[in-house]
Amino acid sequence: MQRVPIFLFYIALSWRVSCAEAAFPPDAALLAHWIAGQQYSQAGLPGYGGLRIGNGVAATGPGGTPYYRVSPYSANLGMLGLLQTRAPGCIRVAELWIGWYFAHLNLQSAPDGVPDDHFYHADGGGETTCVKPGERLLCHYNDATDSAVATFFSVLWAAHRAGVPATTFDTPQRKQQVENLAEVLLKLQQSDGLCRAKSDYRVEYLEDNSEVFAGLHALAELEQDVFNNPERSTFYQKAASRVQAGILQELYDPRAKLFLIAKFENGRRPPTDLNNWYPDTQAQAWPCLFGVLPPTDPRARAAMAVVDARWHGGARPDWTANPEQIDHGWIEAGNAYAALLAGETNRVRVYVQAVKHLKFPTSAGASAFAWPFSVADAGWLLQILTPPTDR
Repeated sequence: MQRVPIFLFYIALSWRVSCAEAAFPPDAALLAHWIAGQQYSQAGLPGYGGLRIGNGVAATGPGGTPYYRVSPYSANLGMLGLLQTRAPGCIRVAELWIGWYFAHLNLQSAPDGVPDDHFYHADGGGETTCVKPGERLLCHYNDATDSAVATFFSVLWAAHRAGVPATTFDTPQRKQQVENLAEVLLKLQQSDGLCRAKSDYRVEYLEDNSEVFAGLHALAELEQDVFNNPERSTFYQKAASRVQAGILQELYDPRAKLFLIAKFENGRRPPTDLNNWYPDTQAQAWPCLFGVLPPTDPRARAAMAVVDARWHGGARPDWTANPEQIDHGWIEAGNAYAALLAGETNRVRVYVQAVKHLKFPTSAGASAFAWPFSVADAGWLLQILTPPTDR
């Protein structure tokens, strides 16, 4: 359901590498520093630990006061990039972000079970979930409960793997909060194995459920390795398997060799329209990106091939050479990482050069990482720019 866009190779790894040990390429280090710079760092203010979604003012409140947005979903994806690549300083950033998320699991901040988007002054004060009453994106906004829960589980497991102290989440209170979050997520799972986006938004999305599959696997690993509860681990693994089966049975069209973007409450599953980038085309990457299918699976390869053929500079812009032209200026870094996983190194090389020209600092003094560009984009780019051997 979210427009911004975890591939879980790391779940299979049996070793742990500290964030401080990584040898980091300069461009990746620049991105990591930018993500860390989005974090509110003034202790004692309510925004402490929150990650702003990106550069720029999100809304203007009464009297012209500027507010900046913290999106839990986008922040989770940015954190995953830091932790997966073992970016310098990632442990401290992760500790503060995890603390912010847990601290906002209350009825005021999280009426649906996960934190709404929050808004702050530049220093992290003035916390509110409603800057402009009546405006959907600026007042009590939670885009998708299932995604916001699942990606946080993935953050917790990645944090554990990266060396974040277990006391960051393995306390009686926080362990109970994790179990409460799991209950929120599984209440959204239906008989077909898929999760609805929210309790009052009864649509089962491909993107969301790919994230849920990854998140439940991460939760199962936490239960086994951190909470020492093999029974709960098995329970969540089975729930993840039901999601995977639901995606492959309900959200895959074998005739078109494409994934379907959603299944609605009435059972309707609209055909995929590859003339639309978001959500139809973008969603084709999600099963590979989040480990529902390995990149070598024929279904994943076929879907990516269809995308490349359609968005290759003919009727539609080339998504690698001109990423800013495909979706209202967004650069779609998650799709590029999926392409890299699938072995499309030449196309991703073109993509990286285009993004560096568009978003990275220049000698002319243009604003670095200008909007539209989010911490989620930066997280995916980190994983593209950091060689796997450095992880």
